[in-house]
Amino acid sequence: MKHAVASRPSGPAVRLLGRFVALLEGMAFWTAAAFPFVHLGAFLLYARESLAGTTVALLVAVNLVAIVVGHRYDGRDR
Repeated sequence: MKHAVASRPSGPAVRLLGRFVALLEGMAFWTAAAFPFVHLGAFLLYARESLAGTTVALLVAVNLVAIVVGHRYDGRDR
């Protein structure tokens, strides 16, 4: 009786997709890492009434998305 061994799919399209996902995760990770500085400026502008509260909320939402997308990034080239 033969057992099927599950293997990882390979091929140029799969490798290209993997590199794209790695690039996207890296960009999201570093975006999330830089966002605390953006939030500081946004809150200062909000305090001076130069920035709307919805804009600050949108920046927080973008930061949360970047955290979720970039959480698997490990900095190594795959």
